[in-house]
Amino acid sequence: MSTSELTGGPGPRVIVTPFELRDYMLLLRWLIVASLIVVALFAIFQVGLFHDMVASDRTYLSSLVTLVFIGATIHCGFSTVAVSRELNVARRVARTIRKNPTNFRINENGDVTSGDGAVLPAGALTDHVRNVIVKARNPSGEPLDHSLLMHAMADSLRARLQVGVFIVDALPKIGLVGTVIGFMLMLGPIRGIDSFDPLTLRAAMSDMSVGMATALSVTLTALIGSIVLKLQYYFLEIGTIELHSLIAETTDMYVVPALQSEAA
Repeated sequence: MSTSELTGGPGPRVIVTPFELRDYMLLLRWLIVASLIVVALFAIFQVGLFHDMVASDRTYLSSLVTLVFIGATIHCGFSTVAVSRELNVARRVARTIRKNPTNFRINENGDVTSGDGAVLPAGALTDHVRNVIVKARNPSGEPLDHSLLMHAMADSLRARLQVGVFIVDALPKIGLVGTVIGFMLMLGPIRGIDSFDPLTLRAAMSDMSVGMATALSVTLTALIGSIVLKLQYYFLEIGTIELHSLIAETTDMYVVPALQSEAA
């Protein structure tokens, strides 16, 4: 895709960001992180760390954290694909609107048209423009305000992030639970010590080491998983904010003024 296509062809040029020069930059970011995760998991299996983690964790919370982490990564990947597609469609719609920001209509098929009757591709931006057109049909005597529609759309876009936010916040708490259980397992053998002969102390120290291994294993797994998931959902949040900003900018600069001038 050339820069001239992004700027809308001949006429006034629009400054584009470097990310707009690659349609799937958001998806590529996630793929880089996902590839590093796959390599890291493969290395962990190869050197036997995963087997050691499972063997030392009596609570199996480390395995639970690992499964939750993999599931959240897959969820983030599907969400990233969806947001990337919405961004690509929104950019095409924005370029179409910039070429001729007039005559916004909804045809008999429910499609949104602009300018010389060009049908806007289906997507989040087109849906928002359709809602603004419907709202403009019922004038209240005041300037057309689509802020409530923008708030509703922002809530809809943030819905993809809520699962990730919950999991990123929950993983450290699971690690804390594992830490507490591990310390309970570690301190339990102390109650059973009724003599201080070497054999009794050695057995108690062995049981205490199992509890400590459980605490450290769950805590380390939960913290690493939380940090890596936080990075993935941070990239997804950047793409969501970019999509919301593109919709708000295009609507405020082109669609609303055109509808207001037609109503005047």
